[in-house]
Amino acid sequence: MKKLLKPFAAWVTGLKAEPFHWARVKLTLLYLAIITVIVIVLSSSVYSLHLDRVGHIERRRLQTFDAQERQTPAAPGLGEYVEDLGQSLILADIITVGVAAVLSYVLAGRTLRPIKESTEAEQQFFANAAHDLRTPLSVLRTEAEVALRSGELTLDEARSALSSSLEEIERMSTMVEQMMNLSRGKREARAQVVFDTVDMARLGADIVGKLKRRAVDRKVELSATGADSAFILGSRRMLERAMYNVVENALNYTPEGGSVTVRTAREGSHVSVSVRDTGIGIAADDLPHIAEAFYRGDRARSVHSGGAGLGLTIVHNTALEHNGSMHAESEPGKGTTITLRFPAV
Repeated sequence: MKKLLKPFAAWVTGLKAEPFHWARVKLTLLYLAIITVIVIVLSSSVYSLHLDRVGHIERRRLQTFDAQERQTPAAPGLGEYVEDLGQSLILADIITVGVAAVLSYVLAGRTLRPIKESTEAEQQFFANAAHDLRTPLSVLRTEAEVALRSGELTLDEARSALSSSLEEIERMSTMVEQMMNLSRGKREARAQVVFDTVDMARLGADIVGKLKRRAVDRKVELSATGADSAFILGSRRMLERAMYNVVENALNYTPEGGSVTVRTAREGSHVSVSVRDTGIGIAADDLPHIAEAFYRGDRARSVHSGGAGLGLTIVHNTALEHNGSMHAESEPGKGTTITLRFPAV
C-alpha cells in the first residue's frame, strides 16, 4: 500500500517521488487504461447483442398475436432479464478491472526490474570508480604537500616522493585503461565486429612471452602448455586483451616462488584456456562476484594487487561476446584457476 500511496502523494503534492515508483505507477495506469477500454468495448458489445436478441423475441411475439394481444405488455421477465444482465456486466467489469489493476502493478514491477537493476549497478559502478580514483589522488596530494612543506628536499627525498607519485599515476593509468577497454569492448560487440579464426594456443604463448619479463622480476615461474593448436572464431584484439588480463591478474596475486601456468586444450566441440596460479586464492563467498566491476570482497587482494577490479569484468564480457564462458575455481592460500571455454572451429 505504501508503494502505491507514495507516488500518488507525490503526484498530488507536486513533490518528486522515487523515479522507479512513479514509473511503475504510470506503467500500471497505462496497462489498466488499455484493459479498461477492452473490457468496456466487450461488455457493450455483449449488452448490445442481448438487447437485439430481446428485441427480436419481442417482435416475433407481437407478430404471432392478434391486434388485441399486441396491446399487451412485453413478455414477462424480459425487462428484468435485461436489467439483470446490465448489472451483471457492470459487476463483472468492476471485478475484472480490480484484478487487472493488481496484475498490472505486478507486471509493471517485473517489466521495470531489469532497468532498475541496471541503473543501480551503473550508479554503484561510478561510485566505486570515484572511490578508487580518489585514493591515488589523495596519496599524490599528500606527497606533494609534504614535499612543499619540508623546505629544501634532499635528492633521496625527492626520488622517494617522485617514485611514490609514479606508482599512484601508474595505478590510475591502469584503471582508466581498463575502463576504456571495458567500454570499447561493449562498443565493439554492438558494432558486430567481424570475427576471424584465432589460434588460442598460439595466443596464450604470445601472452606468456609478453609477460615473461614481469614474471622474472616478481620471481614467479610463468609457462604455457597444452595443445599445439586450438582454433576458435573471434576477435584477436579482444581475446588478447582478455587473456592478458587473466595472466596479469594471476601474476599480481602470486607471491615470489610461485607459478602461473597457461594451458590450452581441445575438448570435443570446445576449446578451453585455463590460467592456474599458486597465489593467495579467493574466498568462496567472493567467487560468484569476481566478474562484477569494482567488486571488493577481500581488501587484502586489492591491496596486494593495486588493481582497479575491472580485469575479470573485461574477461567475462569478452567470453560472453564470443559465445563462451568463464569459470573460476579457487582455494584461499593455494591458488586460483580461471578457465575460458569457447566453441571450436
